[in-house]
Amino acid sequence: MNPDQFFFHDLTHFPIVTARHDGAQPGYSTGWIREMEWLVENPHSFVMVVPDMRHEAAHEDRKAMIAWQTANLPRLRARCRAFIGVERDPAARDTLRKRAEKMSRAFGLPFLTVATPGEALQCARELLGQAGPGGFNVD
Repeated sequence: MNPDQFFFHDLTHFPIVTARHDGAQPGYSTGWIREMEWLVENPHSFVMVVPDMRHEAAHEDRKAMIAWQTANLPRLRARCRAFIGVERDPAARDTLRKRAEKMSRAFGLPFLTVATPGEALQCARELLGQAGPGGFNVD
């Protein structure tokens, strides 16, 4: 997996993958799907962090991405430990948490919502088993 080939996902801190969907133009789902294929084909587990939960994909992109996720659930579950969304606004975060509960049940993998990127990082490390007895390991 070559991190330089990824545009919609930042692999700088792999196995923590950060989504980069802000500014994506309509029709980006094709590239997103290609990158997701690369992620699920790799032999390592990862956690997906979505730092901008307010980004709305175009209807056709959202539809294509959900179709890919649905068709590839076994592969996705085998590699992705969780999706973690970041939302600073408490009211919006509460709404997203309720939506995440439904998505967790539908997809059979954790969808979590936290308040800060730091919390997302801590949560991701814990899910990946990178937490030690004194707290979270830092690179």
